[in-house]
Amino acid sequence: MERRTFLATAGIGLATAAAGCTSQAASGGSSPTDTDTSDSLSGETDTETETETERMSDLTRIEANDTVERTVGDESLEERGLRNAHHVAFENPTEETHRGTISVLQSDETVFDESVQLEANASVVVSLTDLGTYTARMTIPALDATEAVTVDPSQFTCNVTRTSVSIQDDGTLDSVSLSTRMACTGVVTETAPAGGIASHTLGDDPVAADTGKGIHTLLLRNPSDETWTTRLLVENDAAVAFDGLYTVEPEGTVLLTLSESGTYSLSASVLETETTVTERITAENFDCNRSSTRAVLSSEGELTANTVSTLMGCDVNTNSTNESS
Repeated sequence: MERRTFLATAGIGLATAAAGCTSQAASGGSSPTDTDTSDSLSGETDTETETETERMSDLTRIEANDTVERTVGDESLEERGLRNAHHVAFENPTEETHRGTISVLQSDETVFDESVQLEANASVVVSLTDLGTYTARMTIPALDATEAVTVDPSQFTCNVTRTSVSIQDDGTLDSVSLSTRMACTGVVTETAPAGGIASHTLGDDPVAADTGKGIHTLLLRNPSDETWTTRLLVENDAAVAFDGLYTVEPEGTVLLTLSESGTYSLSASVLETETTVTERITAENFDCNRSSTRAVLSSEGELTANTVSTLMGCDVNTNSTNESS
């Protein structure tokens, strides 16, 4: 069962206790007064003990009331943009000790997997530091309990967000999503519907015609039959002014209008293919009667882009660049 809850606070109190992994020394041995056993029974016991020891050696023990932290990804969200990592937690709020596994998959590939022993009120928190779609699966074999949760790109915002899976007293697993509710200026998550348009203005909206101010537009089109998840970043003076995440359906269009003159770096990237194009515009682009950056998605999820400006009342030569990575 999954619930989604929003907390109107500055944080949700993610535990930051240092990661702890202890080992348990094996103890055993027979007393001289122990009764004799057959060789076959002794061999069977040795095999079972060896198997148990190997399994225990791969188990991370988290002591009561402790939290260990793990990181998945290249921490690209911290390097660029206005969005934060999303945290996935496996928690044991009960008074019993439980052994289980937590795994994280992205594009059907396992990017994290760990077996843990959670003592009372212990937890493990995995931070997803790259924008994407993930599936987190928690399992308690002894309870025959499994819970899977999906984290999609829209859950990466400027807020602190967390999806927790907790062991219940009745032996089941329960999930809940938590988030702070701070206003995310410049962070937009939207769908450009099939045959439709999603628009946003950065700066004054609308721009009065009698002000003499020019505008620059970023137009992203998807003429293909595929749906693509695209991230648009607008940077000005080394700071990110806009971080838009758009699900662009077939024949969908995204229109971003810049109404404040300045020097900007405009980048568009496709999450599914990791394709990126970047265009640079200057204040001179805003002096033209029409200036626009146009990006087009292909059926393979590739991007092409160029910036064009009319020359009427403008000293800017037609600019056409296309940087991809």
